[in-house]
Amino acid sequence: MGTLCKDCRNPTIFWKKELIIQRHSIAESMNTQLLKTAVRVWLMEILVSGFNFFVLMNLIYEPRWGELVAHQIGMSTRIVYIFVFAYFLLRFVKEYNTKDLIHVGILWLSLTLIFEWVGSLAIGRSVEEILIGWNILSGYMWPYVLLSYSLSNLIVGIILHPGKNEVRKIQKAK
Repeated sequence: MGTLCKDCRNPTIFWKKELIIQRHSIAESMNTQLLKTAVRVWLMEILVSGFNFFVLMNLIYEPRWGELVAHQIGMSTRIVYIFVFAYFLLRFVKEYNTKDLIHVGILWLSLTLIFEWVGSLAIGRSVEEILIGWNILSGYMWPYVLLSYSLSNLIVGIILHPGKNEVRKIQKAK
């Protein structure tokens, strides 16, 4: 058995050092540039979603076609522009790998769930009213929107490689 340094002989100090090392290695393994930019892109997407919900769905689609059809049109539109935002995010931040794309998906999903639940409760919607959108058997599409938040960056990053193609062209030119 090896000897411990004088600071490591105290198990409490040893565990504190180990936790600091673990936290440091987790932070190093995350693409902070991508995550910071992803938060900014998500904020822009939420503004578009607010317009989609409050103006298009409630004022234009619902009076013409009813609540369910308005929901389906609005959520289908939202899924499309989530992928568009993912494309522009990855085109702007050129350095990423598969793990980074999964992190962004988890981030976007978490931010969306927090925002939607807190925002919905703040404007006075009941939990029952919120959960209506989760019922895919009745034709509602909210779970598909959440799935697109989770997977859009991964799908776009793996299939289209936006930004990475530009990096490859620059490297070939050198």
